Amino acid sequence: MVNGSFKPWLDYGRLSDGGGDDMAAERLTGRDPVPPRAGLARTLCDILLVAPSQAGGLAARLVFSSVVCLAVLPWLHWSAPVAWLALMTGLAIVERRLSLRPPPEGRRQPGGRNLFAWLQSAGYAAVAFYLTLVEDGAAQTLGVTLFGVVMFEILAREYGRPRRLVTNLTPMLAAMALVQIAACLFMLERGEPWGIVTVVATAYLVFRAFRSVQADLTKARRGLAEASARATADARTIRESQRIAEMAEAMAGVGHWRIQMATGATSWSEGVYRIYGMARTEKVPRLDVQLAQYSEEDRDRLRANLRGTIDRGEPFKFEGPITRTDGSVRHVVCHGAAELDASGAVETLYGALMDVTDARAREEALRDAKQRAEAAAEAKAEFLANMSHEIRTPLTAINGFSTLLGGLGDLSPTAGAYVRRINAAGLTLLAVVNDILDFSKLEAGQIATDPQPFAARPFFDDLTAMFAEQAEAKGVDLRLEIADDVPEALETDSGRLRQIVVNLVGNAIKFTETGEVCVTVGYDAARECVEVAVSDTGCGVPEDKRGELFQRFSQVDGSVSRRHGGTGLGLSICKGLVELLGGTIGMAPAPAGGSIFRFELPAPAATLDATEAGDNDDFVEAPAARVLVVDDLDTNRELVRAMLQAVGHQVEEADSGPAALRLAAEQAYDLILMDLQMPGMDGFASARAIRSLPNTNHDTPIIALSADVLPEHIGASAEAGMNGHLGKPISPLELIGAVHRWAGVRIAGEAA
Repeated sequence: MVNGSFKPWLDYGRLSDGGGDDMAAERLTGRDPVPPRAGLARTLCDILLVAPSQAGGLAARLVFSSVVCLAVLPWLHWSAPVAWLALMTGLAIVERRLSLRPPPEGRRQPGGRNLFAWLQSAGYAAVAFYLTLVEDGAAQTLGVTLFGVVMFEILAREYGRPRRLVTNLTPMLAAMALVQIAACLFMLERGEPWGIVTVVATAYLVFRAFRSVQADLTKARRGLAEASARATADARTIRESQRIAEMAEAMAGVGHWRIQMATGATSWSEGVYRIYGMARTEKVPRLDVQLAQYSEEDRDRLRANLRGTIDRGEPFKFEGPITRTDGSVRHVVCHGAAELDASGAVETLYGALMDVTDARAREEALRDAKQRAEAAAEAKAEFLANMSHEIRTPLTAINGFSTLLGGLGDLSPTAGAYVRRINAAGLTLLAVVNDILDFSKLEAGQIATDPQPFAARPFFDDLTAMFAEQAEAKGVDLRLEIADDVPEALETDSGRLRQIVVNLVGNAIKFTETGEVCVTVGYDAARECVEVAVSDTGCGVPEDKRGELFQRFSQVDGSVSRRHGGTGLGLSICKGLVELLGGTIGMAPAPAGGSIFRFELPAPAATLDATEAGDNDDFVEAPAARVLVVDDLDTNRELVRAMLQAVGHQVEEADSGPAALRLAAEQAYDLILMDLQMPGMDGFASARAIRSLPNTNHDTPIIALSADVLPEHIGASAEAGMNGHLGKPISPLELIGAVHRWAGVRIAGEAA
């Protein structure tokens, strides 16, 4: 952390720039200020008063030896104490010099130091032994005191090293033992044997006191060692936590800051330095310098946020760009809050700063990518809609008129064959367009299911009948096998089920040159699932190609694609529809050659009412209806007229929306067939206008008849007031069925 000045900018008072004197420094470190004094006098005072810093030094030892020498002079000739003092001084000096040398490798103390410490202990023991054993009175008291003081000093210094403790205490203990033995002999000589107990008790009490002190010191030392270890571990943990926090800040692009209100000092973490593009060794700049990196508007907002936090303790969040000293621009988010003291006043401001430049860039990139994807999807949907409309419009005429032409009885066999080929080609092209649209809708998730009860056996009978002529033309047998346990009626989306079976049967016949195609239908009552298998004796699928079967635009190989045609979407659509209905589909090789495509999907058994079970296909017997056909293309109107007039219906035409509105205002109709895309007034506007008429056509059914077959087109036609939708190319059966269903029906006011 590097401190900077914050308080002067806020005008809450200025700080002295003196930087703090020695007295302040001593207060921060917990030491009382000591006035300066002369060095020699202070040292002598410390030595004589046994200051902690001098207690174990050479000077203190020399003073101690000198005091002992002076105390012994009255009792001995001066030469002996002086010689003893000279010897002890030499031993102390040598020990001191040895202690300053680095210890040999593998040893904790320099070699020889223990010997000189032992010799000094022996010197003190000799003086104490002489004074205690030979002299009496004050000299004897001095001897006893010397025993205790020296032994205690050795104990206090060496208690953590038992071996050295015993070694250095040996001279003192030996001298004491000799004194005690001499005392005991003296007691026996005087006839006072019970005095021996007193001598032994005295020795024991001294031993016990020293042993207790050693135990306490050892325990205290162990506690200090444990506390030191804990402090070291805590410091290591704190350092590791700080490093982890710094790494986390670096990874997240975050830094934190803190401002002491009493001093105005500002501290930054490394992350803040990084965000501002500054070196870690630089001093934190004044806040006005920091604010200069923001725009003027952001500067005022940040000032207001800081003042609000200082005055009222309110936390704040600020977001905006900064321009660093190197000219680069970074986008930052700053959070700030206040820490209050006991009186409720703001004591500290703290907060975090985050660099969100990269995140902003990613968000913008994602937003741009999303917009491009949406534009591409919209362009794709528009292209598919236009493509479908433009292909279906001519196919309406091709398929419709070829069907009508094929129904004429006076065609020659050759002309009839040509007509059938035209019709087959148109149906093939229509299948390709439908596959592309279905796949697109599946991919976009725009297909919804509509489970309804249906008769199972007629359903599969009709499906196989659709391919009977195609199979017969190739010389392939087409069989249908329905198990006895299949319910009479099932409930699922029959339209999607029909699409799946038609795709699989069509593929089986297309890839089978000889043999048979068999459709097998079973039912699992326990799981309420219908099971359908389509097997063939065709060319089969190579093992290495089976994994690609249900992928979009996939064919077994290029030659098959050229020979048999197709978009490669059929099986992909089947898989999507089966999964949409909650089922599964797969392929396995047939034992006798060929392939077996098997799928199953939920289809509970159902019951049919009389209407659903009845036969509604007899359109010819329906009463004649008056129908208005609205389409801007003459060929489409002509085709619808021909189909409806063939079964007895009356048809009138309108080539535009205004023309349809005029006819609907003048005459009553049983049904109105409305194209959607027309110049000027389109089909949606025309339907709304007809619904607003005051005459009977206000509630006449309106059916959309259009090449726009996407879900959004069907939904829009319903919103415009239409009652149904027929897609182009026009199926005669569907057209006649719609007329039969809606002719004569009147729409209720709300529905209209």
